[in-house]
Amino acid sequence: MGHPPHISGKNVKPITVVVVNREEESPYKTLSTLSYQSIPFDIVVVFDEGKGANWARNQGAKLADSEYILFSDNDIEWEPDAVELLYEKLKNLPEYGYSYGWYEMEEKVYCNHSFSPKKLRAINYISTMSLIRRNIFPGFDESLQRLQDWDIWLTLLEKGIMGVFCDRKIFTTAKRDGITYGNGISWEEACRIVRKKHNLK
Repeated sequence: MGHPPHISGKNVKPITVVVVNREEESPYKTLSTLSYQSIPFDIVVVFDEGKGANWARNQGAKLADSEYILFSDNDIEWEPDAVELLYEKLKNLPEYGYSYGWYEMEEKVYCNHSFSPKKLRAINYISTMSLIRRNIFPGFDESLQRLQDWDIWLTLLEKGIMGVFCDRKIFTTAKRDGITYGNGISWEEACRIVRKKHNLK
């Protein structure tokens, strides 16, 4: 790999944050807000090498030795207590596979919904930026150009694995053509592809 991923620290911490990054971009914004978090964790930065964000996320997950993985794009401004909130929520509820919160983009709130299998089958309301138990992580579908988050939560749901909502704002981000936003495919077409994969009407 042209830019080898870096894992901070020698002692394995409970959480590894996997930050994906394009070759021509910088993860500084995300890394700077992660530096203010209230609990320790390891960080893996993976450059996508032109192979896409899902490939980079999967590579980062392979490098993680921790019990939990938190995925992050490179333009995320994390709230100072976000990682701890997600961790405490999931750690204390072993029957759930992942935890998530809500976020702001252009002063609008997204993903502000409690977990509902019925709702999840209808629409995507859980961000990629969620904390997941490493032992149940199924891997991102590298053929998908958009809605990789919806796909992974549906994949887990089909295995009977559910998420738990942390009713707090966990990050802010700007709307832009980031590492997963857009990618030359419309929202409608992306929905059609995911629905077909999971036999949803």
